[in-house]
Amino acid sequence: MSFDKAGYLIGRNFVYPDYRPQFPKHYGYALKHLRAQIRVKTSERAIEGLAEYSIDVPPGRDYIELDAAEMKIISVKVNGQDTKFEYDGRVLRVYISPGNHTVQVNYETKPRKGLYFILPDEHYRDRVPMVWTQGESEDNHYWIPMPDYPNVKFTSELLIIVPKTWTAVSNGILVETKDLGDEVLWHWRLDKPHSAYLVAFAAGEFEVVREDCDGITIEHYVPRGFGDRARFSFYRTCDMIRFYSEYTGVRYPWPNYKHVAVSEFIYGGMENTTITIVTDTTLHDEHAHCPGSRFPCPGMEDFTSDGLVAHELAHQWFGDYVTTKDWANIWLNEAFATYFEALYTERAKGRDEFLYELYQNLRSYLNEYGNRYARPIVTRMYKDPEEMFDRHTYEKGSLVLHTLRNLLGDEVFQKGINLYLTRHAHGNADTEDLRKALEEVSGQPLDWFFTQFVYSSGHPVIKYSWSYDPGNKFIKLSISQAQGDDSYPIYRLPLEFEIKYPSGKVDLLRIELNEREVTIYVPASERPQYVCIDPQFKVGVKSVSSDKGVEEAIAELGSDNIMCRLEAIDALARDGSARAVEGLSKALMNDPFWGVRAEAARALGRVGTDDALKALLNALNNERHPRVRQAIAEALGNFKGNGDAARVLTSILENTSESYYVRSKAAQSLGKLGMMDYAGELIKALNYPSHNHVITQGALQGLSELGTDEAVDTLIKYTELGKPTLVRMVATQSLGKFVGIRRVYDRIRELLKDPYYRVRYAAVAAVESSLDPRFLDALDDLASRDLDGRIRRYARDVARKIREQMQRGVEYARLREEIERIREEQRRIMDRLGRMEAKG
Repeated sequence: MSFDKAGYLIGRNFVYPDYRPQFPKHYGYALKHLRAQIRVKTSERAIEGLAEYSIDVPPGRDYIELDAAEMKIISVKVNGQDTKFEYDGRVLRVYISPGNHTVQVNYETKPRKGLYFILPDEHYRDRVPMVWTQGESEDNHYWIPMPDYPNVKFTSELLIIVPKTWTAVSNGILVETKDLGDEVLWHWRLDKPHSAYLVAFAAGEFEVVREDCDGITIEHYVPRGFGDRARFSFYRTCDMIRFYSEYTGVRYPWPNYKHVAVSEFIYGGMENTTITIVTDTTLHDEHAHCPGSRFPCPGMEDFTSDGLVAHELAHQWFGDYVTTKDWANIWLNEAFATYFEALYTERAKGRDEFLYELYQNLRSYLNEYGNRYARPIVTRMYKDPEEMFDRHTYEKGSLVLHTLRNLLGDEVFQKGINLYLTRHAHGNADTEDLRKALEEVSGQPLDWFFTQFVYSSGHPVIKYSWSYDPGNKFIKLSISQAQGDDSYPIYRLPLEFEIKYPSGKVDLLRIELNEREVTIYVPASERPQYVCIDPQFKVGVKSVSSDKGVEEAIAELGSDNIMCRLEAIDALARDGSARAVEGLSKALMNDPFWGVRAEAARALGRVGTDDALKALLNALNNERHPRVRQAIAEALGNFKGNGDAARVLTSILENTSESYYVRSKAAQSLGKLGMMDYAGELIKALNYPSHNHVITQGALQGLSELGTDEAVDTLIKYTELGKPTLVRMVATQSLGKFVGIRRVYDRIRELLKDPYYRVRYAAVAAVESSLDPRFLDALDDLASRDLDGRIRRYARDVARKIREQMQRGVEYARLREEIERIREEQRRIMDRLGRMEAKG
């Protein structure tokens, strides 16, 4: 591989032939302030709007354009006078002279996206009624005409008219409420500029919990009846605000902060300025958070909202205060929020938790890289902005920032972040702005770093091995870069190696790798017990392989660094010998960090021997951490037909004092064992109460593993409207194993048109697991017509997979035909030879 093949600048399987470079939009005028009155008409699922804009039109321009999708425009006025306008259903053009003007647009709309009505209906009669918005990426113009792009910033105020019993929450401070008889008006105003997609409101029957954080008012709005759960999800919010203010050197830049938990949210959370809207599935009870103990339970948490809350809060600095200038640079919002989420984990829970979170981020990115595509973090080659909100932007981006922090040092990194934020305060930025700020404070060029990690796709693939020469007393360390054509050809990497000797001495070897292959000779008076690459995980974006033997791996389990211990567990899982099981068992029983114990449990499950099973069952008697118990329950599913595993899993499933999530894993694993005698236990478990119906979800997944007619009928039943959305989603995805059954095939086709985004996405996942060509027409329709850009992209990717499989099938058929032709020709030759011999 060399630099004359520049595939790494585009990537692999991300760009389709019809894609064209996407550049920032330019509207040609300045919007200073937006004031909009919105009347919510719940019975019609519609709104009436009156939007007023303070606008500065430059000389030489005689019109402005507002994005406005699927609206009925009633009137348009400029400075109080009716004016000429044109509207094509997508863009409203208003004819206007240069200068400062006030424009008013009176309109009505029934939004299909951007604003969502979640109301009681025939399927969900007990729902708490509410309405909420979701603007990112460019959906706010479905409910307010506006220049809907992140590089447009303005101050805003919303006057929201809702039913009398409702509360409406929006950006900024509450100016007033006004009684209108059967309705009430809530007036919110934000006096600092923010981007169009961050304008938001949520309204419904909410309870509110308030707290003060060093003079900043924090409010948590939750659906009626859930007020007692707010503290479990949001109790760390004030500490997070303090930490982010301290780390960035920028005090929280807004007048207040609010959470609103809403039903059927199509993301985990959305960081609208001062009003983060989150899914109500993050609300949980004490048992979900601290199974078997009282809240709080530091170090023993099971389900927690900390990651979601920390991520969305970080956006108030990275995304709201300083906003990406376009979607190509969206990592400036999302990678920072993901990394600061991890930094808060380090503050609140310690270094090992922090590194393990980054390790999980790496796995998430590598999964997308291996199974879907590779692309540069910053690229203009996309179709829908939603395509950019992937694991490359979030997790890989966070790892790039982590690598950069370790390259520069924490103090310089913090100074650079402060300069970046203060220089672009309440404005927009791109990746070059970040690079220049970091170069300025560090005094060193960083273009090489951004070129290889941000503007190129892929990542380093490091292979290393070592041997010891006792005669000459040195270690021969061989290192190579083995990445393919979709990655930067030769990375420049500062690497460290931990070398442990029998005497107890531990050395740290530092090198800079800037060649495809290098051999290093290290003086050593004794043979090392182990060599561990990057023990502090300073280079976050990489994959590593080595030929580590079982004894070296067992010795490496004694390292003080969890990254070395995790490397050892991977090596032992690959080895699978009795000695490897012994090492994994020791790690499961004795490692001080729960994450390492959990990985050891999963590794024992992959090994799958009798001794591995004994180790897992023995650990259950002593292990108290719920996440390790989850991993053990998951691992037990690998022992097909084993009665001991089945009995233990059944006891876990029935134990109401056990964690909801451990019981869910037990249900899945019980099904994976393939023992029909336990189907009844899974049927019973469908009705066990749990957080987010997670035990029901596990039972459905377990039944799908059994695959009986009754199981299939149960899965179909649980896809029906009226069941909780998360349950419908799991049942839908599980049906992908049974598309050969006509009623399943028909049901999946129906679910591809389901009104709920998560269910449609799960239906596409079911099709992907089957790769059945009969779905191609439905996938092509979704790829061109679905309202959600994420589903459009996913459906297109799955359709491509199916067509590639079909093409391979054709090629295979052609190869078989050619083989048969050759064989037939050989038979004819042999016949002729036989005849010649007979004739002779």
